[in-house]
Parts: sequence; C-alpha cells; structure tokens
Amino acid sequence: MATMTEAIIREPIETRGAWLGSELRGSDAWLIPLEKEHQRELGEVVDQVRKRGLRLVDMDRETFPLESLAPVLSNLESEIEDGLGFSVVRGLDLQGLSPEEAGAAYFAVGAVLGRPISQNAQGHLIGDIQDTGRDIMKDPGVRGYQTRISLPFHTDTSTDLLCLLCYRQAKKGGMSSLVSLQTIYNRVLAEAPGLIDVLYERFHYDCREEQHPDGMPFYSRSAASVCQGKLSLRHNSGYAKSAERHESCPRLTEAQSEVLNLIDKFSFDEEIRFDLRLEEGDMLFVNNYQIAHARTEFEDFAEPERKRHLLRLWLHLHRGRPLAADFDNRGGIVQTLD
Repeated sequence: MATMTEAIIREPIETRGAWLGSELRGSDAWLIPLEKEHQRELGEVVDQVRKRGLRLVDMDRETFPLESLAPVLSNLESEIEDGLGFSVVRGLDLQGLSPEEAGAAYFAVGAVLGRPISQNAQGHLIGDIQDTGRDIMKDPGVRGYQTRISLPFHTDTSTDLLCLLCYRQAKKGGMSSLVSLQTIYNRVLAEAPGLIDVLYERFHYDCREEQHPDGMPFYSRSAASVCQGKLSLRHNSGYAKSAERHESCPRLTEAQSEVLNLIDKFSFDEEIRFDLRLEEGDMLFVNNYQIAHARTEFEDFAEPERKRHLLRLWLHLHRGRPLAADFDNRGGIVQTLD
C-alpha cells in the first residue's frame, strides 16, 4: 500500500539513538540528577499551587517558567530528540506531597517541554498508573496500565513524549524496560530486509473502547515514516492483533504479522533491552517515535496507601518533529485541551 512517507530507509541507522541495552548497563548517561536549587524551585511550585488553588487546566509554561531548571530541560529535550531518546530526571522530593501535589510539580516540568494532552474521554491530563484489579483478557475496555500484569513492548498513542513519575514503587517487580526502535529497525534490515517495506504500510490498532474521532473503533497508521529526513517508528502488536475483533477492521497480512512478531522477538533480546527500576521521585521521559517501553509484572503491598503508583503525562512538544500524514496521530484517540 502506498504511503505519504518521503522515502524508505534501507541503510542501517548510525546514531546515538540506535543503542543496545548491554551498552547502557553500568552507565548513567541516561540519568539527570536534580540539584538543590532545582528541588527548591519545584517546592515553590507546590507552595503556589496550594496557596492559589491552581488546577492543572490553570497551568501552562508561562505559569511556572522554572528558570533554574530551564537549561536542564533544554538539554533533556535535545537528548530525547537527537540523543538516546530517553532520560530519567532524578530527585523530585516527594516528602509530604500528595499524589496531586507531586503531579502538579511534574506537570509544571512537562509544560516547559510541551503541551500536556488529555489521556482519556474524561479529559484527564495526568493518568494514574495503578492496578485496579480488572482483567484485560475479559474486559476489552481495560488497558494494561490498569493491571499488574507484565506489559509487552509498545509505543503510546497520540503523543510525542511519554512521561512517567514514580510516586510509589511496587513491593516487588514493576521494572520499566526500554528498547531502541532504531536498533530493532537495523536488526530487521540485517535479518529480514524484505520486511522493511512492510513497516511503511498501514496497520490497524484497537482503540480499546476509546472511540477514535473519525468514528471508528480502531485507527490506521503506518508503523514507519520519514518526514524531513527523520525516521519515526511505532509498535503495538497487541493492539494491532486485537483490532481484528472488529468486523470492519482489515486483517493483518502474513507479512505484517511476521514483522510484528519479529519486532516482539528482538525487543526481548537481552542484548537490546534496557531494564531500570524507577526510584520514588524519578521522572522518566521517553521519545514515543524512537523508543518502545514495557513493564514487568509486579506484586503490590496489601495496604492501599503503599500500592505502586506512577503518574503519566503525554506531551506534544513545543518544538516537536514534523510527522507525515500517514503516521501522524497527534489528534489521536483523545482530544487536546486548550
């Protein structure tokens, strides 16, 4: 199927973004520690939110420009777009902060980088990543982040940047795992070059009961696209396969199924994947067009107040990359809020 991409890349990608997990283990190249002045500045954000009764919809990049953090976030943006494709900012002081207050500080950081977008039909600008006890196998409306099961490697919908703040760790497990889709692209080139063109075809992805604005229960986009010389990638084999539960959804071709399975296989390769355990107060920022993420199964504490809790932001970057129409889903399953 023809696409609107500028070209099909058939040469290996040789950038810092095409990394191996084995190369990152023992390295802190992905880590950005907060200094005391940064922590103090974020503490002032929380104080102002408390005093002024600010809601998330009342906040933007002008509300809290974060002057001391601005150079750090500028470097972070460069690393995300032109470097490894992800970073962890470590050291947000959560002492005495409710999830809502921690979320406000986190939201202020995100607003400097991009425009936070709603994550569901309810218009939530911060998503709570917690086990709800629901069963994803029995309920088509359940999403993986609402469970404690392991999640396969995937990219998120509708967003340039996936951001996670660790508010509370699990009792056991719950590791975050990342892979470079550029590295996996190179592996497909090396081992199954005939499948590269397939990635530039349209795949169909299940909306999981969050109906797409065009009225369909699934959406259709290419898995690879080049715009202004830059390669963007997406992967979600689970939703591509579950979309076939809808009668109106075209079936995956044999070649599409083959390339999805191959990407899944490469993603779990110990040499390729990079596992990290987010500490409480860690803020993870992931380029959604370059990195796929996953999570290991976890065990929670019995007490509700100690259960694993992450806060999620989706950002449209203020200086986001151009995307071809066959790939762009920034309008997405949910609508942005002004």
